[in-house]
Amino acid sequence: MKKSIFALLAAGAVCISCAKELQESGPDMTPQQTLMTKLVGGNQGELIPGCLLVRLEEDAVSAIGRNGSGVFDGIEGLKITPALPVQPKNMEVARKYGLHQWFIVEFDPQLRVEAMAERLAAAPQVKSLQYSRHLEPVTGADPMPFDMPVMTRSEDVAPPKDANPFDDPFFSWQWNLVNDGSIAKNAVAGADVGVRDAWKLTGGDPSVVVAIFDCAVAHRHEDLADAVWRNEAEINGASGKDDDGNGFIDDLYGFNFVNCFAINEEYIDGALDGKATAVIKGNPINSTAGVGHGTHVAGIIGATNNNGKGISSIAGGTGQGDGVRLMTCQIFQGSSYCTDAQSAAAYIYAADNGACIAQCSYGNQFMIRDDDTYINGGELEDGTEVSPSSLENAALNYFLDPANSNHESLRGNIAVFASGNHQNPYSIYPGALPYVISVTAFGCDFLPGGYSNYGPGCKVAAPGGEWKGVVGDYSGMILSTGLACSINGGFHGIEVGGGESKNYVYMQGTSMACPHVSGVLALGISYAKKLGKTFTREEMTSMLLTSVNDLDSHNKGGTRNFFKPFSSTPETVDMSAYKGQMGTGAVDAWKFLMAIEGTPSVMVKAGEKTSIDLSQCLGGSVMNMKYELSIDEQTKASLGLTEDPVIKNGMLELTCTKVGAGKVTFRSAVGKDTTMENGIGEMEFSRELSIVSRPYAASNGGWF
Repeated sequence: MKKSIFALLAAGAVCISCAKELQESGPDMTPQQTLMTKLVGGNQGELIPGCLLVRLEEDAVSAIGRNGSGVFDGIEGLKITPALPVQPKNMEVARKYGLHQWFIVEFDPQLRVEAMAERLAAAPQVKSLQYSRHLEPVTGADPMPFDMPVMTRSEDVAPPKDANPFDDPFFSWQWNLVNDGSIAKNAVAGADVGVRDAWKLTGGDPSVVVAIFDCAVAHRHEDLADAVWRNEAEINGASGKDDDGNGFIDDLYGFNFVNCFAINEEYIDGALDGKATAVIKGNPINSTAGVGHGTHVAGIIGATNNNGKGISSIAGGTGQGDGVRLMTCQIFQGSSYCTDAQSAAAYIYAADNGACIAQCSYGNQFMIRDDDTYINGGELEDGTEVSPSSLENAALNYFLDPANSNHESLRGNIAVFASGNHQNPYSIYPGALPYVISVTAFGCDFLPGGYSNYGPGCKVAAPGGEWKGVVGDYSGMILSTGLACSINGGFHGIEVGGGESKNYVYMQGTSMACPHVSGVLALGISYAKKLGKTFTREEMTSMLLTSVNDLDSHNKGGTRNFFKPFSSTPETVDMSAYKGQMGTGAVDAWKFLMAIEGTPSVMVKAGEKTSIDLSQCLGGSVMNMKYELSIDEQTKASLGLTEDPVIKNGMLELTCTKVGAGKVTFRSAVGKDTTMENGIGEMEFSRELSIVSRPYAASNGGWF
């Protein structure tokens, strides 16, 4: 696959020509030994010619010149630029993670990269160096057509009238949002993201900005045009200028980091000692290159709800301009992929321009089993030498740092990654890192996706879809916004030839599961704002990881067939391998909002009479107090209650006939002197309890 070569070039700057062979080191030097002590990682994969990433000692940062003088004296033909093209807004945090110590060293691309690495490592001012590499998207999410006149739900069963409060016409094909069990013969009611009842509390908030680290989001798509993040200063400014002064030219809806470069030559000198600010130019955002992966991901999170068009989304609002906003951080463009230096710049951009969630459906393809090998590189068990991600990891930590918080309800930002589509018993990195969220995938039957990674590093599961191998029926996959897809030479979409404006397609993968979690997080942050609450990143992720539904009760073990898109040959998948390995469970938006609200929840089995011990909600006094119970009609309808719940002997008795969720309120009073007519008065109080009805019983008695 062809990948573009990266360079941070100042306009008009030219590298000095140098000899094609490097000079031998002196007799008192051992270049290979020196290199091994400073090189982080190996040279596995495509090495970018003429380019190395170097981290200098602190005292050498201000001493180095643009041609390497002061550090690399005696090596001609070098050009030195800071690895981050724009100085971060929060330099104190940037220095905390050593971002200012990283530089790109460019040299004649005809020279051997390994040989130049030996020469550079010999300089005592070099702390470490690494080969520059390209990022890798999570593969396996080939688009499949959505042709509404052809597609039908299983046995033409219409969705319940109360399933979606919005008027988006394609909602009934989105089992991932509301699954009533009718989308396919093997579908399980409740195998979704639990968002229907959550929408009663919030639809999202535009103050929540989600940065999409992916292919570009199609900002002209009919279902995304009102949802994309807009940089009004650039949109209303002059073309070719940095109108808002953030260092990026024409970043109208985000930025294209593939092959971005600094354009003011004086920056090369000034930035080395912190006296100049770069202005960065990139190629225009290009959402038509590739398969529309970023557009599909974005639609799951925040396609505009209740606009009478296309699909619904998790945090796309209610049609009143209240959905979350989607920022493009383009790190893939067709066959051109960002380098780790460019992805690092993307994290800095997201942090400095208001994003509080990083949605990242990409990762390293290798089965790395420890954090240090991912960050610093090293040798795997099979002998493979993997390149490091030290600079990218430092920039990721810059994004996550509480000092760079971008929302009033969240101290620190959050990054969400796909666990990978390799069927490996480990999450891919960066998702496996302990300070980010790695997402596994399940289908409409609540069974793990046959492609999904699982095991250590995986944090939580979400709908990722799965094709069942029947040509023309892709309803088990995830429907979202996208580009027209080519099958058998023809382009398919809801409107053939609609370009990037009116197309909807199916995809599957942990790339699709990942944005479900980003969307639920966005919904939760929106609700926290509505309630006036603030949480740390650790508190928010803890509530998320405990707001889940059980997956293992549906997994009976054994094997089953798994079909990759466009393949008629099934693969056999061992289901028992996934048990207890998909993270904490399947994320549930309603439970998450209840956790944020502070309302205790109890889970009951749909279709069975249930008795709930209220002492865990109301305390030990429940037997001695008189409580009045109230429940609204909306909750009754959601839970399918045919008669009101009752309290008997400290137990709440009810029968839920539907999969749904809602709240009941208990009211009472205490403190009244009952011996006097006008004596001490009573204090009234109340407590809410969330009821979650699912097609299975919880092993812990229902409380969570």
